[in-house]
Amino acid sequence: MGVQMVKLEHVTKEFDDTIVVDDLNLDIKAGEFLTLLGPSGCGKTTTLRMIAGFEKPTSGKILLNGNQVDDMEPYKREVNTVFQSYSLFPHMNVYDNVAFGLKMKKVGKEEIKERVTKALKLVQLEEYGTRKPKQLSGGQQQRIAIARAIVNNPKVLLLDEPLGALDLKLRKQMQLELKHLQQTLNITFIYVTHDQEEALTMSDRIVVMNKGKIEQIGTPREIYEKPRTRFVADFIGQTNILDGNVSAVNGDMATLELADQTIEIPNSSEVALKEHAFLSVRPEKMKVSNTPIEGPINLKCTFKEKIYVGSVTKIVVRLSDGKELTINESHENIAELTNNNDVYVSWNPENAVMLIK
Repeated sequence: MGVQMVKLEHVTKEFDDTIVVDDLNLDIKAGEFLTLLGPSGCGKTTTLRMIAGFEKPTSGKILLNGNQVDDMEPYKREVNTVFQSYSLFPHMNVYDNVAFGLKMKKVGKEEIKERVTKALKLVQLEEYGTRKPKQLSGGQQQRIAIARAIVNNPKVLLLDEPLGALDLKLRKQMQLELKHLQQTLNITFIYVTHDQEEALTMSDRIVVMNKGKIEQIGTPREIYEKPRTRFVADFIGQTNILDGNVSAVNGDMATLELADQTIEIPNSSEVALKEHAFLSVRPEKMKVSNTPIEGPINLKCTFKEKIYVGSVTKIVVRLSDGKELTINESHENIAELTNNNDVYVSWNPENAVMLIK
């Protein structure tokens, strides 16, 4: 996975003087599963549509396999798109739906049969060729839409919220199936979603977008454990964001004042004296106890409530300034905790990320 398959250079897209995609630079490798992740309106679908050719950039360049394609018609690009709405032809059976694009390209009958059979086998629906779309479940229809896209042997497969219409259990099953399919085909997948768990489950790399710009690019682990901005920390999974002011900087350590308490933390973001900073700590990295724990950082809080959620119990505590923190604890660690009592929340310094924006 080293060859560059898609390259965006200073790509900007405006609609009626509104900048939707703002000076985007992105390199996507051949055979990579890359996800564009962000809230509604962040520009991820517009970016996908520009790669597909359904929208033209206002400025900038799009290269596919080294060739500039931003002025090229969609059907001339070696890409195919799978949408949330499956767009299957209701009057055609499954086989003819998958074969449609090949017939339009005047591919020979024998080759069509071979390629359609192979595509249906890849999505595990080889026995369904004679059925009509309305005879299939939502998950099966989605697989047919994917088979119709991959039968053309695209260099890049673009997927725009393709699992959005499915129920939660089927979504999770299809996430794994899609990832395995991508690994089998070894073609570049560019996937759009607003679902953080989906992105973490499937991607080789994630591009987190916000207001038309890229906030961070990284592996799922990097994005989750080492967010670079407050937006990324807050958007990906659950986290506790603590606001404080830097009262001292001593080499690679900084002193942070928050909620009338002082803690010393590694100066990972190279903050300056008197600078405002944020600390991001994941709920599963925290512990709560009736007395301070020796070694880790401890914050004095008031116990508020506990919520049983199956595998863990969520503990909610309150700092003196009213800020609430959530901690994921194992069930056996919480028996002695009672409402409105003083408790201590602790974590190891390396499990917190300091952010300045």
